[in-house]
Amino acid sequence: MRILVRRFTPDTRLLLGAYGLLLLIAVLVLPLRIEELLQILASRQHSFAGFINWIPKAPGSAPLSYFTQAPFVFALGVSRLGARLPSLLFGLGSCYLFLHLAKSIPLRRPYLALALFLLLPTQYRAATEGLPFEPALFLLLLATLVFLRLIRTPTVKLSIWYAIALTLCLYTERFSYLPSIGYLLFLFAFVNRAHERRVIWFSLPATAAPVLLFLPYYLWARPLVSATWLSAPAAPSTPSSIYLQALVDFAADIPVGYILSILLILGLFAGVWGLFRVPRLEYPTRVPPAALPRSIAIFCLFGGAVSTICIVLVLDVWNGYPFRATQVLWAMPGVVVSTSVALERLKPVPKRALWALLILLCFIADVQYLATTREDLHRETLLVRPQLTGDSCVVFVSERLSKSLFLLFDPSLQGRECGNFFHHRVVLASHAYVTPYQQENAESFFRGLNFVEVQRIRSGGGQIVVMETTGQPAGPTPR
Repeated sequence: MRILVRRFTPDTRLLLGAYGLLLLIAVLVLPLRIEELLQILASRQHSFAGFINWIPKAPGSAPLSYFTQAPFVFALGVSRLGARLPSLLFGLGSCYLFLHLAKSIPLRRPYLALALFLLLPTQYRAATEGLPFEPALFLLLLATLVFLRLIRTPTVKLSIWYAIALTLCLYTERFSYLPSIGYLLFLFAFVNRAHERRVIWFSLPATAAPVLLFLPYYLWARPLVSATWLSAPAAPSTPSSIYLQALVDFAADIPVGYILSILLILGLFAGVWGLFRVPRLEYPTRVPPAALPRSIAIFCLFGGAVSTICIVLVLDVWNGYPFRATQVLWAMPGVVVSTSVALERLKPVPKRALWALLILLCFIADVQYLATTREDLHRETLLVRPQLTGDSCVVFVSERLSKSLFLLFDPSLQGRECGNFFHHRVVLASHAYVTPYQQENAESFFRGLNFVEVQRIRSGGGQIVVMETTGQPAGPTPR
């Protein structure tokens, strides 16, 4: 499409270069998280059939992100750059598409809106992790641009392109489709106009068709979801209420996260508040593309953000899942646009102060994200081999997927896995996702076999426990 082949301006090239450097720093500095390693494992299967069969094991999986990442992992191996380069490239693409979105509305300060969008902790994190979120965000922004063109000039061709973009969203990350529901529903607010009624008739099948096209994959994948799939345990400081979780995680899970989340949520609603205080424009029978009211585009983007947040909260409450900031990444384009519109109405001094505060809070959150200690399975794996001295073997606590994770970095450990427990030394290797119950269960099992702890090494969010047999029977010595 033409929006993808326009020549970059010097300002855009400079911005893309600076942002790419910020992303590259995080990509190379931060260790791979277990969630990323679980996706890499698909590309390390020994056959195409194994690759295909691995994808549905992850709850809520979608295949396109795996196919996108696989060539990079094959070329660069199990490395930070190999896993994350697709997200970095799609992050630069998202930067370019959001700038076009801001200009097409248009916003008065598109580059300030872009800076806020790019520095949002959820967006920065998505662009620096080897997960499907950033590729899906790129596709969502592409679908949003097509939707805005569709409501200017409804045609069959644009309707088909919109359906294709939304289908790609679903096949990359399921939740990235959610804003399209809000786009359509909030467009009904203008159903009294002939032009918008025509737009609805074109956008309705384009919004529904992707769901039908995704249904075959969903029905195939649902029974294949692994019951032993690993998931990150909730942090001890996580609020018990999912609504408080959403408030603190909406922007950033740090002390300034509350402030940033509140400001963005207020900006989301303040941006559309003024839309209903201006007289509505009546359309003639045929409208040129330039006559599209700015308020319709803003209101539909607001609807996309609201539908995403509400549906995510309902699903999390229904399933009993904790709230994750990445679940509402898809709301962020609408949040930033609406917040930018709200700031446009302020006087110069408070407007500049709020812009500076929002960008500063995002920058602080990003710096803290880079500095936060996190799981590092690579570093932990390197500590296992030196403990396997003499008559010893290794046990991968919680088994199954845990073994595959450690073998990513040291395949030779497979030959040292415990086939029986008659060894003098046993090394228990636990990663960051092993629960306290699983850890205690493993240690108590070996204590019952007369093993005693001789060393405990905590590293990379996990721990390595070295236990040796005493050679004495368990329990008290009989008289």
